[in-house]
Amino acid sequence: MQPLRDAIGNPRRDAAFARRAERMEGQQAEYQEQLRRVAEQKRAEREAARPACAGCGTKFDNDRWENTQLSPEPGHRWHPTLCEPCEAKTVAAAAQAERDRLEQEAAATGEKARGWRSRFRPGQAP
Repeated sequence: MQPLRDAIGNPRRDAAFARRAERMEGQQAEYQEQLRRVAEQKRAEREAARPACAGCGTKFDNDRWENTQLSPEPGHRWHPTLCEPCEAKTVAAAAQAERDRLEQEAAATGEKARGWRSRFRPGQAP
C-alpha cells in the first residue's frame, strides 16, 4: 500500500529528484577528476624527487630508492648515490686497486729483502 499522492505521481517532485541526481552525478564526476589530478600531481612530484645515479644518470628504481632512504650513509661496499651496476663497478675497481696495492707492497718488500743491505739486518743469519 502506498499513499494516493505517491500512486498518482508528482511530476514536479520527480523532476526535482532527477535534477538533484544529475547535479550529484556532475559533482561526483568533478570530484573524481579532482582526485585524479591530485594523484597525478603527487606522482609527478615523486618522479621529480626521484634521485639519479651519480655515475650514469639513470633514475633509481623503487627498491633502490627505498634502500638509499633507509641507510643513506656510504660504507665500504655501499654507495647510495650510485645505481647497482655502477656500484658493482666501483666496488670491483676498489677491490682491484687494493689487490694491486698489496701486490706492489709485497714486491717492494721482496726487493728490499734481496738487496745487499739485507745481510746486515739484525736477527737474520747470513
